[in-house]
Amino acid sequence: MTEEDVRPRTPFDRAFLADPHPSLARYREECPVAHVVTPAGRPMWMITRDADVRAAFTDPRLALGTATPRRPQRRALNVTLVDHDPPHHTRIRRLAAPLLTPRRLEAYRPAIRAIAAELLDRLGGRGEVELLSAFAYPFSFQVICEVLAVPAADRPELYDWIATVFDRTRGEARATALDRIDAYFQDVVGRGPGEPGDDVLSSIVAAWDPGGEVARDEVVSLCAMLLMAGYESTAQMIGMSVAELLRHREILAALRADPALAPRAVEELLRYHTPGPFGTVRTTTEDVRVGGTVIPAGSRVLLSISAANRDPARHDRPDLLDVDRSTAAGHLTFGMGPHYCLGAPLARLELTVALTGIARRFPRMTPVTPLDRLSWQGNHLNRGLAELLVRPGPYEETPAPGDTEAT
Repeated sequence: MTEEDVRPRTPFDRAFLADPHPSLARYREECPVAHVVTPAGRPMWMITRDADVRAAFTDPRLALGTATPRRPQRRALNVTLVDHDPPHHTRIRRLAAPLLTPRRLEAYRPAIRAIAAELLDRLGGRGEVELLSAFAYPFSFQVICEVLAVPAADRPELYDWIATVFDRTRGEARATALDRIDAYFQDVVGRGPGEPGDDVLSSIVAAWDPGGEVARDEVVSLCAMLLMAGYESTAQMIGMSVAELLRHREILAALRADPALAPRAVEELLRYHTPGPFGTVRTTTEDVRVGGTVIPAGSRVLLSISAANRDPARHDRPDLLDVDRSTAAGHLTFGMGPHYCLGAPLARLELTVALTGIARRFPRMTPVTPLDRLSWQGNHLNRGLAELLVRPGPYEETPAPGDTEAT
């Protein structure tokens, strides 16, 4: 395949949403730096080999921000952390990064387990359940609210707003919901840190210097982004992971028998299937050579996380789901370099708790819809399950031997 062969094509058809890997594998092997067109007709350069994607993630010439001054924004949420590059990106990020380390988040594990247990308990005895709406979305929302210390009285309304924002069928209601989320966090930041606490939200506000280089709107956007980003992507990753465990029941059984397997299983599931096939779109600030191809200055660039995660040059037999894979933790699902996902440690913790909870309670869970006929939604940047109907089966709670999945 030559670049000329690829140029008029788009790899992003409906089949891409359900399974992007066959198309991405073809590009990775035959045209690893390809000039493609998005469904909206925008030309992009797509990079698919693991080594090239890694190099691009850390190359400052592939920028997320823009040198063009921005017009005043209607709301703080219109510009997020990923719209900035270092050094200003670093100034904003350091307000939250020390609060989201694995060590700090470990203190929340008991509360996260309790949230999962309460939601899973409600599934017992039900014949048919839509797992995303009944468990994955409320679980991810409640966990991030716990970490941010969002008052319990505020959570139902916030949940409605966030669910509306991520519902692509809601039209104008989505803009209204964004305005309300924006106003909520404007009020939170405007009130100041209040009583000193260990939670993320008050710690961010306390660490912020109103007279410094980080603007108030940037702090508002950071707080809202933590709530919103953790909602959709983590819930979808839970859904995709459960679907794969139902497809590979031997792994589900192994996870039930030995919860200590959970961290390895989570890393392999993150490598194997992800809601985000690409990192955030980059723009070249000058001509950039990738392999034998020069990407011109001013080009928009897609870094294919999914293609890199299944590159046989890094992962042996990459299309096999193998929880004993030694290279699994080398996946790029959370990105790499200065824009590495802030919420990665929390997402790992949530996935570990959610999947071990399901394995313990519902080892005989079965899909209602055949797994090769699941409905998918979204686009080439953010794809996900439209629903995941399951029959939970009998409730079979078993004790967690030593609660050893915490490692």
